[in-house]
Amino acid sequence: MPEAKVSVARGKSMAGLGGALLLIALVAAYANHFQNSFHFDDAHTIVNNASIRELRNIPLFFRDATTFSSLPSNQSYRPVVSTLLAIDYGLGGGLKPFSFHLSIFALFVALTLLLAFVVYRLVDDLWIAVGAAALYGMHPANADTVNYIIASSEVISTLGVIAAFAIYFAFPQLRRSYLYVLPAAIAIMAKPPAAIFPVLFAIYCLLFADRKTRLAETRLQRVTEVIPGFAICGAMLWFVQHMTPRSWIAGAANAHDYLITQPYAGLLYFKTFFWPSGLSADYDLNPFVTTDDARFWIGFAFAVIITAGAIAAAIFQKTRVIGFGLLWFLIALLSTSSLPLAEVMNDHRTFFPYVGLVIAVAGAASLLINRGVAYGAPARIAALGAIALLLCANGYATFQRNKVWKSEETLWHDVVLKSPRNGRGLMNYGNTLMAKGDFAGALDYFHRAEQLTPHYSVLLINLAVAEDATKQSSKAEQHFKEALRLAPSSPDSYTYYARYLISHSRLDEARARLQSALELSPTDLTAPALLAQANAQLVNQLAPQTPEYYLNLSLQFYREERYAESIVASRRALDLRPGYAEAWNNICAASNRLGRYDEAAAACEQALRYKPDFELARNNLQYARQRVKKSVK
Repeated sequence: MPEAKVSVARGKSMAGLGGALLLIALVAAYANHFQNSFHFDDAHTIVNNASIRELRNIPLFFRDATTFSSLPSNQSYRPVVSTLLAIDYGLGGGLKPFSFHLSIFALFVALTLLLAFVVYRLVDDLWIAVGAAALYGMHPANADTVNYIIASSEVISTLGVIAAFAIYFAFPQLRRSYLYVLPAAIAIMAKPPAAIFPVLFAIYCLLFADRKTRLAETRLQRVTEVIPGFAICGAMLWFVQHMTPRSWIAGAANAHDYLITQPYAGLLYFKTFFWPSGLSADYDLNPFVTTDDARFWIGFAFAVIITAGAIAAAIFQKTRVIGFGLLWFLIALLSTSSLPLAEVMNDHRTFFPYVGLVIAVAGAASLLINRGVAYGAPARIAALGAIALLLCANGYATFQRNKVWKSEETLWHDVVLKSPRNGRGLMNYGNTLMAKGDFAGALDYFHRAEQLTPHYSVLLINLAVAEDATKQSSKAEQHFKEALRLAPSSPDSYTYYARYLISHSRLDEARARLQSALELSPTDLTAPALLAQANAQLVNQLAPQTPEYYLNLSLQFYREERYAESIVASRRALDLRPGYAEAWNNICAASNRLGRYDEAAAACEQALRYKPDFELARNNLQYARQRVKKSVK
């Protein structure tokens, strides 16, 4: 075999080995995260979002941004994310975290492997590339993104940009057709920061022009190469913004305060990459209110120094990979720093920018090796040992970080410990105590949170729920009304107040509140269920309590496609006649229409238990079991 072919075969073999080792390391680091629960915005985008429960809604995701969330203020245009969630829901057979985590992890693995390839093309050293990708894949700060299901938008967005670079490097024949831009353009429909791909690509072309096949290409030709990327991604970004409803709110209370805090937040992000201590799912850094704050000037000095350093490194050929990585970090971070959001910092915002720091680290490692610092057996062994130790420490830290995301209680307990001045963190930990029946402990945390965030409508709702549970009805209603005044466009302000009204038999008031909630958010699952409960109670007050009456009412609701209310009416019939096979069958049929196939099968089995020759129940049971079996495959 010719020497060139041997070299190529050896190179492919080493690349395969590097990829396998990287995959094993990622699986080991994230082996304990697949059953972690839903958190944060997962509630309104997944748990309470009826749109993702039917695969037939996938075309609708691309036409209607309101399908993304049950909250109007969070309804941005992210159809690629909604599509992935609907597939995960269907394959997992409902709200089972495993299927959601599995798909995100698969995308994350693909991203990390492609990152290794991109870094390899930049530094021309396979093991530096694998080590850099491992550093990224096992960085504990990135674990917050991988564990946070709705943050799949960050994974898809970053994957699109990396895939665009990878295709550009791997398939030179596609460059003139500009097909390499498509992954980044599609990723914009997952999250808009992917739109900065053409900026990064233009910088790459400027810095690495001599690495191209046509070494003598003119500056005009280089400009011509980057213009289509700007046109394609710019058009897609405009389309995404056009499709986003006006009800969407970025979230910042004060844009000025948010913006002057970002340089300091950038410094903290930079520190976290190299020293990931004190990670928190919800930081308690508050926006600066004036530039007189010393931290603003510390952050400003950092921004100036790192920008100057990035430009200086980019100028020289030996350090241009470092410069490219630092510029990537700054530009990617700018996409969230310049848009005032609800929180001034979040670790999932660094998922995309940290790619740049990984590239910079790879460039620095390559420079050290080329200058002979790591030459010689003792130095090489020491360097490899240090790298292995660093990666093992990161993998262990990621494994531990996954444990924090296991449940709401573990997550918010960690937040309370690390961000004690975070009102939302205190409130959410109080919620976990309330869920366990510890109302006294919950109220303590709610009152502590109230001192920090007195005008937080969600806190007032939770405070009211706890007060009502502890027989403080007057205080509870006062807080429900205050929450409604502060957030009149939030469906939660109406649904939780309505639940309180139902529990106090104020059914007409509750129905009015629930109708308002449904007008604001037709895809929310909470309001229809409560409305069914209120209607059932109202019927119970006005109608004769016979099983036949409730069965007929259930059939009427079913014909009107009010399936949740049909189930409630059937259960009222069963309260009066537990062995009522027809009522069990109605529950089965309505549950099938709602996609709750496990519940449907269990109900049909009950119907056949009381009426073994019930052919309709047998058919409904067969359908439910087929759907369950299909979802498992």
